[in-house]
Amino acid sequence: MVLFACIITVLMAAIDAGILSLIVPSIQKELNPSQSTIGLMTSISTLMLAAFILGGGTLGDLYGRRRLILIGTGGIIAAAILSMLAPSAEALIGIRGMDGICQALVNPLALAILTITFDSEERPKALGIYGATLGIMGGFSSIAIQFFNQTFGWRSVFTLVIGLGLLSIFFMLRFVSESKAASGRKLDWVGILLCAVGLFSLVYGISQASAVGFLSGAVLVPATIGLVVLGIFIWWEGRVQSPALELSLFQKPAFSLGCLLVLLLSFAQTGVFFHLSNYFQVLLQKSPVESALMLLPLTLSMFVFSILSGTLVNRFKVRVLIVAGTLLFSLALFLLSNTIAPNLSIGNVLLPMICLGAGYSVANVPRMNALLSSAPPALAGIASATNNAVIQLGNAMGVAVTVALVTTYGRNYYLGELTKAGLDKEQMVRATEVLRKVLSSDVPSVAAQFAIPQEKLEGLVGNYQAAFTTGVTQMLLVPAIALLLAAFLLWFGLRSYQNNQQVSN
Repeated sequence: MVLFACIITVLMAAIDAGILSLIVPSIQKELNPSQSTIGLMTSISTLMLAAFILGGGTLGDLYGRRRLILIGTGGIIAAAILSMLAPSAEALIGIRGMDGICQALVNPLALAILTITFDSEERPKALGIYGATLGIMGGFSSIAIQFFNQTFGWRSVFTLVIGLGLLSIFFMLRFVSESKAASGRKLDWVGILLCAVGLFSLVYGISQASAVGFLSGAVLVPATIGLVVLGIFIWWEGRVQSPALELSLFQKPAFSLGCLLVLLLSFAQTGVFFHLSNYFQVLLQKSPVESALMLLPLTLSMFVFSILSGTLVNRFKVRVLIVAGTLLFSLALFLLSNTIAPNLSIGNVLLPMICLGAGYSVANVPRMNALLSSAPPALAGIASATNNAVIQLGNAMGVAVTVALVTTYGRNYYLGELTKAGLDKEQMVRATEVLRKVLSSDVPSVAAQFAIPQEKLEGLVGNYQAAFTTGVTQMLLVPAIALLLAAFLLWFGLRSYQNNQQVSN
């Protein structure tokens, strides 16, 4: 029942964190936000979660893990109610930012409770069940979200978060005992704030790239400030007595390489979910529910292989499982990049999605077990918080960076095609305005309104479809190459770690 309570709690937080990414097209129709606003609106919750999650882990270790989960869950329920009433996209940004801070009190502590509840023999199986159940319930919750979105409007989807939040509170109070670390540790407020400011500035800068380009001052200035502040944060953590981020944990290959891997996996997975959902609804004109069903094979694959991975951890070397899963995930991204097309069907993406789910689970379950097992029990909350902070940073970067990449690649292709057609800058602006009207209406209506031949408008729409497709396919290659390189690093890095473990044993 402790395992079930933690699953319900993390499911509530996971649905809450990713809910906006699934309903972006519906929000666009009602609130009409800019691309940069969309990037920040969909990433701000995970960004603030990543920024404050270290503090959440430390607070739980100090004052009680269950207590902090209950406080955070109450805040998430309040944020869901406010989101239902949000009058603008800008208001949603503020509400979701507050929501992310509340999630930081929930996300790491549920995993910390599992870590201290199950011993080394039971933990891999518990984590396998944990990952598999979250995966399958997350997949079906996506369908539920899109059903509510399609039937009752996007504001109604937050009732799912409210319902799960109330269930979480009940099961936490009924079945989970309070736990905390030994006293003597202090809260590193300076470190927490430095981390929050640095991450926010970095991701905010990147989120502006979709509107102004990566080399604009609007991107480089905040991103540079963020990197400098994060550098100060690392320096501070090495000097303070009770740091929010235990740098000593990163001296262990299982921990440091595990964090690197999950950063890349989260980045890639979030990019795939966000952009495929958007692609299915916007370009293929699928309904929200149809879009969720097309993504279901990925979720089902994660469910099956998470259970299998939990049973394989004690039978095979960690390095073999992690590297095999990473390579499979990278291969699946390459396959998906070569499959995306305007005439896409579920049959075209079935194999890549199965491979994505398999690769993620085969790599992640042993990675998570090795990472958490490498930390002493007194630092269970901080180790779990660091793991979750990296995951949420990957999720936030996955939205901010991939939106910018897709927009940049797509814009370059589209403008290149207009240039080939001989249009000057003024004519390109005019063509773009006409395209926006076509996308919000239909070709015959716009052709009659502007006295433009339908053939030309259909060609303009064709260029847009090709540009959208190019943006998504080229974006997928970025994490695919990064994970391919990471697999080689993991192979050699984890071999050294395993040899050391064998010698010590």
